[in-house]
Amino acid sequence: MPSWFSSPKQCLRAILVIVSLAIVVALLIAAWKALVPFFVGAVLAYLLMPLVDFLDRHFPDLLKRIRWSRPLAIILVYIVVLGLAAGILAYFIPEVSKQVKTLGEIIAPYLDIGTIKSLWSSLWSSIPESVRQWIETNLPNVNVQRTIETLLGAFQKGLRVTVATVSQTIGFILGILVVPFWLFLVLRDAEKVRNAFYNLFPEKAREDVRCIVRIMDDLLGAYVRGQLLLCLIVGTMATIALLILGVNLALLLGTLAGILEVIPVLGPYLGAIPAVLMALLKRPITALWVAIAFAIIQQIENIFLVPRISGSAVRFHPALVMIIVVVASQIAGLWGLALGVPIAAILRDIFRYLYLRTAEPGMSP
Repeated sequence: MPSWFSSPKQCLRAILVIVSLAIVVALLIAAWKALVPFFVGAVLAYLLMPLVDFLDRHFPDLLKRIRWSRPLAIILVYIVVLGLAAGILAYFIPEVSKQVKTLGEIIAPYLDIGTIKSLWSSLWSSIPESVRQWIETNLPNVNVQRTIETLLGAFQKGLRVTVATVSQTIGFILGILVVPFWLFLVLRDAEKVRNAFYNLFPEKAREDVRCIVRIMDDLLGAYVRGQLLLCLIVGTMATIALLILGVNLALLLGTLAGILEVIPVLGPYLGAIPAVLMALLKRPITALWVAIAFAIIQQIENIFLVPRISGSAVRFHPALVMIIVVVASQIAGLWGLALGVPIAAILRDIFRYLYLRTAEPGMSP
């Protein structure tokens, strides 16, 4: 039966490719913090590639012959995207910064050790004396106040270390500076990069590799673009609802709800919690209305938006999605929450393709 790796030369080449990929993956894992900007750039390249390809195809033949069509398409996309981003951020960034500052002023008293001591003393004095005596008798070694102070100190120390690490990482800063140029090169030479990747594989295997890459591209592209559109729509609806209900920090909370939308199934609930808590500071009835508003938004999303925007991409039952989210978050944390579902869908479709492909007569990968 024919095989892709029937000769020693092909086997050696396959081993070389596998070892090289393993080394590259190990290096990526070791330097992942500095590569975060490049990951963002890769996502942007993935999102902008269809628009660049569209413009490149529709430029005059003269520009294509002198090889100016694709660079001009990229520059035009840069101008449009940066113009739209600048217009949006000119309002968005100052307003969000203002609301973040307001949020800090609201929660600052609750992070102050003196306030915590005062609240704890008030709570302790409100407990019946018999219960206090039982606690002091049966739990003599438990010092809740000291525990709270220790946890708060650890939180503050961890926050300082995190901020210092991010701000002092030279590789991260350099990555941010070079990403626009790197993104230009990726968009310009995308076809060359793809062909170079395919040429790493034996000729008999290239068509299967192309099919697998196409499966990944179609599914991941549809999922990512669909999720971003859902984030935008849900974030906008949440912001409008919170503004109508008069909740403080409406733009910040609506933006947070939109961002959390990237987490399948659980995202809408996680996005509603901060808004409901903020509304509780105003009036309990307002919190109830906020909860109702988010429930309506979720129904609109489930009934009208998800089936049309991203439902056809992953083709998973919601119950299975919840299991995938839990397992992926256990394995990869926040990355698992965001990417677990599309990766599971990609693995499913690749398995299906290879299973059906190996069932063909004379085929043995």
